[in-house]
Amino acid sequence: MSMYPPPAPFPGVRLWSLDFALGDGMTTYDMVASGPDPYEVLAGALPTDRRIAAVLAELTPVERAVAMAWADPQVSSWTEAASIIVALEEPLIAGLEPVALGERVRRKLKRLGARQAERAAAAGVAR
Repeated sequence: MSMYPPPAPFPGVRLWSLDFALGDGMTTYDMVASGPDPYEVLAGALPTDRRIAAVLAELTPVERAVAMAWADPQVSSWTEAASIIVALEEPLIAGLEPVALGERVRRKLKRLGARQAERAAAAGVAR
């Protein structure tokens, strides 16, 4: 059995059945039924800066949403950013504590940013 679904009837567009297996017991339906990505609710798309997009791509959808909420100039803390996301009441967010979530995202972004800077510096030296 192929890992990918059969070609779509519309050229250039791939359609998957809701019962298409994604692995680990998950189907396309599981992805759709969990609701919209909270990040997409706030922003709609990834930033155009490749470095920022690379770091954000390593976050979970909830972490990415918190990071983008924090980027709003009117948001003054990581806890406030996480509170905004928790208030969306999406299934992905159920039961999360804003203080812990905000701190987790802050630390993870700091770690990922440092790693991105190291990679950029190493690439600059290697050239």
